[in-house]
Amino acid sequence: MNTIYAGPGKVYINSIALWPEGENGQIKAEVRQLTHDVVSGFFGRVTCLQGDAQVVISLTPFDNWSAIPTLFPTYLGVSHGATAGALVIGTRPHNPDGAADAAAKIWAPDGRLYTFPHAAICRHPDIHLGLDKALFGPTEIAAIIAAGSTLGSTGALYTLTATGAADPGGQQGSDYERGAWTGIWGTTSGFGGGSSGSPIEAEDEWVISTVAKYSPLAVQTLVRAYKLDNVSFVAKCRPYGPTHAQIDAAIGVNAGRILGAQFAASGTGADLVLSGPNSKTITLKNADVVGAGFEFGGTKLGSSEIGFVTTMTFTSGAPQPLLVFSA
Repeated sequence: MNTIYAGPGKVYINSIALWPEGENGQIKAEVRQLTHDVVSGFFGRVTCLQGDAQVVISLTPFDNWSAIPTLFPTYLGVSHGATAGALVIGTRPHNPDGAADAAAKIWAPDGRLYTFPHAAICRHPDIHLGLDKALFGPTEIAAIIAAGSTLGSTGALYTLTATGAADPGGQQGSDYERGAWTGIWGTTSGFGGGSSGSPIEAEDEWVISTVAKYSPLAVQTLVRAYKLDNVSFVAKCRPYGPTHAQIDAAIGVNAGRILGAQFAASGTGADLVLSGPNSKTITLKNADVVGAGFEFGGTKLGSSEIGFVTTMTFTSGAPQPLLVFSA
């Protein structure tokens, strides 16, 4: 009899579970094989050779606030509650600070278990802050060959258990943080500061994006590690609150921000503090406003999307956190 593979699953990583968002939410584990053609000038492609092989696990995680430290590690310059972020460019996410290989597991309630012995998150999700928005966007986990192993060795990339596997762990919590969020940008009038003090509201949602770049480190085309090259954060919304004159003043291109001017310089940067349900906050440190637009007609508000981009600060030569989540 043929086997029907169907039903939900969960990802177990860093001692927590990541549950897929939405009805029939999906987890995909895609084996990606790199091949190298062998080509003759007389016959064309004769054969091909096996190159790098990885598994990319993709899902949109459910809204649990407790997943944030796993989705946004401290080496990105991200703080979580009392745990301070410390940006470390060059971090190898699969083995940060020289740690041993860490596994990711996908478990299905019919007893199937898929184990990836050398895994790390290499695409960090967008954060969506709105009343009817799922908290996280898509994320990806890169599973590479286990340290000290060779491609083709049993279990070096993944192992499969077809039946009878126990739940690896990770319980569902009730820390769902979906709701209305508002923002205050420093003391700037119209942006939550000044005499009115009214916070910024997003027409639909705030979106915080992590701009992180990782580079593969390969030996004979086989990726043995990744390293962090660069990271920054930006929050965007279509704002309700500031006037068009106040937005125009904030972006500065009509009032003193000359070609080559540094963002968040000369006191123009300030923390953007986003506040949501259950006293949760997310702070983008030393942010400046980038981009604006003015719309007419249609069914949307007349203020186009604006962005708040973080700028790095240093204390005694050490970079300070760029993004701060409350506990």
